[in-house]
Amino acid sequence: MTAPVRRPGGARAARRAHEAVVFDLDGTLMDSVQPDFLACTALFAEYGARLPRDVWAREVCGRPEGYPRLFALLRRAGAAASDERLRSRLAELWNVFMTPAHIRLLPGVPEVLERSREAGLRLAVASSSERRWVRRWLRHFALDHHFDAVITGDDVERRKPAPDAYLRAAAALGAAPARCVAVEDSLTGIAAARSAGLTVVAVPTALTRDLDHGAAHLVVRDLRTVDLAALEGRTRTAWT
Repeated sequence: MTAPVRRPGGARAARRAHEAVVFDLDGTLMDSVQPDFLACTALFAEYGARLPRDVWAREVCGRPEGYPRLFALLRRAGAAASDERLRSRLAELWNVFMTPAHIRLLPGVPEVLERSREAGLRLAVASSSERRWVRRWLRHFALDHHFDAVITGDDVERRKPAPDAYLRAAAALGAAPARCVAVEDSLTGIAAARSAGLTVVAVPTALTRDLDHGAAHLVVRDLRTVDLAALEGRTRTAWT
């Protein structure tokens, strides 16, 4: 008689409601949100305008299509510049702010990844960012070895808030979406994961905490405060 295969986590893993976790990258594993805001703020300052934090959080964070809205706002403030010119200058400012000097690993990330792996959870990244960007920062922070799959914006036809990245990540992990947890910081990402059928843990950034993250099943201050392996079912608990 063949002995049963024992997976990491043992009996606890067999009883657990979830078997995989899919992480967003920007704003969830690393803080590239603050540097992006700083770059956009610098762009507005060059035209003598001020960028309200709440406007940026609502219109741009997690929304690649939000930058044209930002440019339109800047023109209403008096900037005589095309989208092409503004985007080119913003790209130059990204080169200043989107660097290792400004982008930091978020609190609790190495610990939550280690705990999740030790508990037998399979892990993936699902990001709307380009593959080169995602791979660069996973290597920079020495996180790439934790993940069984990495899905980027280059790997899907539709980016978040469409569910494609999460559906593809779940498939790559060999797990039904209902058996996966998504960890997200943005409203766009939460919508994508909910649409895909995952249980969603929201970890708002300092810039986005005033937004309504109520579509998530669980909202936490940071990754140090949650045990992803211990989540049972689809709990609705909010951090305030």
